[in-house]
Amino acid sequence: MEEPRFIPYEEAKKIVAEVIEMEHPREDGKRIFNVYDHRGKSICWFDAEDVEAEVDAREFQEIEEHILHFIPDWAA
Repeated sequence: MEEPRFIPYEEAKKIVAEVIEMEHPREDGKRIFNVYDHRGKSICWFDAEDVEAEVDAREFQEIEEHILHFIPDWAA
């Protein structure tokens, strides 16, 4: 299996319009962070528990910043 590749942070900042915390559409009780582009299209999502385990965030903006470092290259 190929290692995931991510777009550079600066490019991700241009592509990503917002990150929204929401419930997973098919798994009750599971939270995700859905990433949207400037047209309102969902481009990828992250498991909220995984992200929160990776970053000790006090504010949601810190979570958003962390996610911007991990936008997959196929999302661009």
